[in-house]
Amino acid sequence: MNNSDTSFGLTEYELSDLIQHDSNLVICDLRKKEDFAKGHIKRSILVQYNEKTLLDIPKLSKVVLISKDEEQSKKMAIVLRSHDIEAFYLVGGIKNWSKGFYYTNISYVGTGYI
Repeated sequence: MNNSDTSFGLTEYELSDLIQHDSNLVICDLRKKEDFAKGHIKRSILVQYNEKTLLDIPKLSKVVLISKDEEQSKKMAIVLRSHDIEAFYLVGGIKNWSKGFYYTNISYVGTGYI
């Protein structure tokens, strides 16, 4: 795969459709714990921006990475794709998501590991 390929960016509408129809979807939010608690996408889990942790994702999963802007999630998606994991990122990052957020009491937010 060509690492400069950006065809693996998803719009909010494409991601919304995947959330509704793909049971193998794993949404990884790479932001800080505090930002995740203030609002996150349905079915997303908070994970550390860490290649080693993210490589533990089951190979049959489709992974969507979320970050504040798309830069961090795009870089990690490229890394995951180089390891044959079907990874995508949200174009524009979380600031481009307008379909509603879920909120969590920060004391309940941990860093998820897959």
